[in-house]
Formats: sequence, structure tokens, C-alpha cells
Amino acid sequence: MHLRPHATALIALAAALLAGCATQPATTELTLLSINDFHGNIQPAKPTPLMPRLPDAATGQLKAQPAGGVAYLATALADLKAKNPDALIVAGGDLIGASPLISGLLRDEPTLSAMSQLGISASALGNHELDAGLPELLRKAHGECGPTECLWPGFKGPGFPYLGANVLDARTGAPLLPTHVIQQAGKLKVAIAGVATKDTPQVIVARAIQGIRFADEADTLNALVPQLKAEGAQVLIAVMHEGGMMGAGAAANDASYACPTLTGRVHDIAQRLDPAYAIIIGGHTHQAYTCKINGRLVVQAGSYGGWITESHLKLDAAGRVLDASAVNHPVLQSAYAPNPALVQLVARAAALTEAARTKPVATLPRGAVRSPKAPNGDAALGNLIADSQLAFARKQGPADIAFMNSGGIRADLVVDPGKPTTMSDLLAIQPFGNDIVVLTMTGQQLWDVLQRQLPKGDASPRFLQPSWTLHYRWRQGADGTPELGEILVDGKPLERTRDYRVVVNNFLSEGGDEATGFKHGRDRTIVGTDIDALVELLRADPQAVERAAPGRIVRE
Repeated sequence: MHLRPHATALIALAAALLAGCATQPATTELTLLSINDFHGNIQPAKPTPLMPRLPDAATGQLKAQPAGGVAYLATALADLKAKNPDALIVAGGDLIGASPLISGLLRDEPTLSAMSQLGISASALGNHELDAGLPELLRKAHGECGPTECLWPGFKGPGFPYLGANVLDARTGAPLLPTHVIQQAGKLKVAIAGVATKDTPQVIVARAIQGIRFADEADTLNALVPQLKAEGAQVLIAVMHEGGMMGAGAAANDASYACPTLTGRVHDIAQRLDPAYAIIIGGHTHQAYTCKINGRLVVQAGSYGGWITESHLKLDAAGRVLDASAVNHPVLQSAYAPNPALVQLVARAAALTEAARTKPVATLPRGAVRSPKAPNGDAALGNLIADSQLAFARKQGPADIAFMNSGGIRADLVVDPGKPTTMSDLLAIQPFGNDIVVLTMTGQQLWDVLQRQLPKGDASPRFLQPSWTLHYRWRQGADGTPELGEILVDGKPLERTRDYRVVVNNFLSEGGDEATGFKHGRDRTIVGTDIDALVELLRADPQAVERAAPGRIVRE
């Protein structure tokens, strides 16, 4: 049989195409499920601004929906895992610390016991995991009992490692925690490398991290790449307790992955991170987003177990990402049946802590929120806390002004009409047990502190919340530089050469939240604890909530 020339050419072309297909690299897929910033919220939470906001069935308006709670989270993870059996579950840190009383009173042992049932492969180290110091975290991580006994019956630890490749011994430079783990996901060998935020010293009391140095996240992860590849890892995953902030009204899922309003340190880290890392899974900022920076997925799952991020990576034989997608699933309590075993765990923790949690403090006329109505000043709850600490300090000696850091306020003060506010409510707001410190500063040093905390450009403001004795004005200059205006202390202009007695918590006194000016304070005296001050004020004067209304900081 004789073939025409064009037929011969077609056969040759088909053969070439078939040969090409035979040599094309095989593709594989990797699914990752991630959570972050759980903060001991094992009990189902009421709707808060941090919960998923979805359209109301009746009005269509976005409203916070009841979400989270470890029993619901477990079911949601199990459902996603059933659809992707080879999926790995990872966490972005702060699973414990700054926790509600139901977990915090029991040293967060109930939360870690619950986490051990979720199938987590590893978690980045969060700054709040270090609230009680590294030895205490290692005790918990190893499932060991405290100095006397375990507060949680049968405590065995979380069952997964905390990763902190950049958490170094300040003297030797050696890592104090595991740097990574290698996990098998189907046919893939996956390296999960983890880091804490290098800003940990700015957001934790100094005594908790003595002898520890926090190296740069991107530099640390980049230096690990040769080792991870040498250990046979085909895919590299970066999990870190650091992230970004989304603009007001931004969705938890961006179909374009462009995320034009995303700001924060995550951008710099992503720009400098070795492209060998297929994805960045973050935390710390309590935001829910699915974004891409330079084509690489950067994701975060909100906080308090209200979201789960599901990420899919399509990879070639060399581990290069061919396609990547992600979605944040809300863990709505209306959509999932709670896991029965974890329902029992929560009930047991509730029973063990009931007496302390339900102790009444006062019946208040109204609640107070921690976020200012406009992002340019004070909020009622911060003012109330500052007022309580000033009143508490004045019973022991002279005091002129008090300040509260907004980052130390972990929940709103929610009041049910006619029902007393309990210790559980107040400890959810201030869970750290900080000391109250009175120190002396000059008027010039106070001016410097106030000037330094003013927002520059489009930076997210975090104003120090002042007591009723301080009122001031500020403006944004034409060049974007903020300027202080009139400053009044007890109704009189601030005198820069005069000494003032200033009341702050020990975190601020050590320069926390970048309020380094307080480190210069002299004649320091510890007068009590923050929670005692708040309890005492509310018991003696429930109307103090009314007087804490915003307006002490005014933007002109």
C-alpha cells in the first residue's frame, strides 16, 4: 500500500504528538486544610465581629453568624478530609493563649487535648503560645503535667509539633523548637516548615521570652530549602504566624486572588521568600483571605475556629505549581452537627470551671465595644479599662493618667439586660493577668509617646486608650505626617517639663506594641492586676460604663 505524501506527514505528526504526551510530566494534586488563631475557643461563640458575616435571609444585610466551637470545627474538618483523604491539616499558630476562662483556667490543656483529635500535622508557633514562657509551652507540647498535677484529666498533649525555625537561643543561635516536619500526602513527600512572627518581642511581655531571639521569617525559611530538598521533600509548605490585613468590607474569598486591599508584613515576606515554597499559610492578624502574591497562594483562616481554608495545588513531577486555588469555608454552627466526643470534652471543661466563670460581678446598664466607631480615636471599652486602672492606682498613691493598649483587649463587653456581668465575661476581655505599673514620665516623654502612636499614611491605627483625665486632638498634615494638637491633662495643658505619674500594664511598661517610650519611665511601682482593677470599678460604680464614651481622642 502506498500512502500519499500528506498522509505520511499526518501520521508522522500524530506519532510525534503521542511521543510528546508519553514524555509529559505526570501531575499530582495536594490539598491543605488550615486554621489559625483559635485562642482556646473550644466553646461555641456568640456572633462577634470576628465571626463569618453572611447575608441575612430576611434583610440581605451582612450579619455575623454563630460559628466555630471545637465540636463543630472537628465535623467540618472531617467532612473536608473525607472528600480529600490525603489532605494535610496545618495550623498558623496561637491555638492557645488569650483564651476564654473555660480553657485558660485549665492552662489550655482542654484545647490542646481537643486539637489532638483534629489530625493536625504541625502548627507554627504563635506569640500567645509563649505567654507563660517557653518551658511551659514545651511541658504542654510533651503532654507532661505541671509542677503539681495536670489540671485536665488524662492530658497527653496536642499530638503535633510546634514549629519555630526562627526561634533561636540568644546565646548560641540554635533553634529551640523543631524547624519542620516531613509528611506523606498520598504519593507526595511534603515538607512543612514553620516560623513565628519576628515581631514577637513587641507583642509579648519581655519576661516570657528571656534568652530567645526571633530571626527574620523569610531569611530563615530560605536557608532551610537545601535541607528540605536533601530530605527528599517534593513540595515545600511555609506556615507562619504572620499575615496581612484586609480593607473594610473585603470578602474572605477573592475569586481573582488579587486582594487589592491586602496590607501588612506578609507582602514583604512573600516577595523575599524562595519560590521553592508552594504556598504561604499564615495567621496572627485574625483575617480571612485567599490571595496570590507574585502568583503564589497566600491564605489565612480568620480566627476562633470560624473558618477553614481549603487550598488545592496542582503540581508537576518536579514539584512546580501548575495551578493553585483556595477557598475559606465558614464553620457555621447551623451547617454542621457537632462531634459528640468533643461536645463531651467541652461540657467537662465547663463543669470544672463553672464556679469561677459564673461568679457575678455587677449588673451593668450597657455594654462597651473595643473598636472605635471611626478608626481615628478611642473606644468605650479601652477607656473603661484605663479608667479602672487609674482609679485602682489612685487608692495607693498619686496618679495622673492611665493608658490601655487596644491589642490587649480580646473581646467586647456584652451585656444582657438585667443579667449580671460575670468573671468569665471580664476575663474574656483581659485574659493575660497583667500587672498594673505606675511610673514617672516627663510631659515631653508623654508627648513623644502620643506622637509616635499616631497613624502614618494608610497604616492601621492602634491608639493607646486613655483615662478620663487625658484629652487631645490630632490632625493629618498635608504631607501625610500626623501632628498633635491640644493636649489636656485634668483639663490643663500638658507641661513638657513637669513630671506625671502614668499608669500602664506591665506589657506596655516594657515597651510592648512598639510603645517604647514607656521604657523610660522612672520610679516604677506595681500596684495590682488589671482584672482586679476592672472588677473593683464595676462593682463600686456600674455607671462607669456610661462615662467611658468615646471622645477623648479627636481627629481635627
